[in-house]
Amino acid sequence: MNIVIQARGATLQALFLVILCVALMVVDHRFHHLEVVRSNISLALSPLRYLVSLPAIAGNWVGEWFTSHTELLDENAALRAQSRILNARLQKLEILAEENARLRLLLGSSRKIADDVIVAELLSVDQNPYRQLIEINRGSGDGIELGYAVIDDFGVMGQIVHVNPQSATTMLISDPEHATPVQFVRSGTRSVAFGRGSTTQLELRYLPATADIMIGDELVTSGLGGRFPADYPVAKVVAIDEDRVHGFVTVIAEPKARLDSSREVLVIKPRD
Repeated sequence: MNIVIQARGATLQALFLVILCVALMVVDHRFHHLEVVRSNISLALSPLRYLVSLPAIAGNWVGEWFTSHTELLDENAALRAQSRILNARLQKLEILAEENARLRLLLGSSRKIADDVIVAELLSVDQNPYRQLIEINRGSGDGIELGYAVIDDFGVMGQIVHVNPQSATTMLISDPEHATPVQFVRSGTRSVAFGRGSTTQLELRYLPATADIMIGDELVTSGLGGRFPADYPVAKVVAIDEDRVHGFVTVIAEPKARLDSSREVLVIKPRD
């Protein structure tokens, strides 16, 4: 019985609330008296709505952050790779510029030479205290013959001692078995410069103590013996050792040619 009474009471309360809601809706629709109340309630509920939507907003923000971070990492990696490529190209351009400068010097030297020349490049190097040899990429097929002199854009380098169809071997003037007939530019004194197994030194032996020789004197090829054309730069005097007992002078000279670094050379074809 009590349950029935309670159910009827609840039904009446629900019916009353429904009627009240309908009445409020009609009044609000016709007279808009509840607009202020609704605005205040909406304002009061705004923080609650923000708190409810905060997880979704935070999730979107985190997703965008990770997306932006990944894109930045990919872009950074691409820029680093591009930077490495550009640096490699820049280094290649610098090497080409240096090679171009060397070729200009070499061609400038060839214009000053009355003899015919053949431009060649180094293929290999065999340099030790006992042998001073280089291999060039020109041979008998290019008109190279035994005995031809080899120079760079600074001075005499050596002489062809072996020829193949596509390459040739040059003995440098620094080879212990090589001897270059030379002449002092200032005094005219003639001598022979011997190799010492070092690309930085030549030796002139048994010069008379009365010879007019000074530090810094320039040496050129004398042309004697027909091994080298005359008047090509060979070396510069850097030291003088006098043997007072025997009355001789030994001269140490530094080669003008870059025996250990030149990459391009000129082979001189002697005139008939």
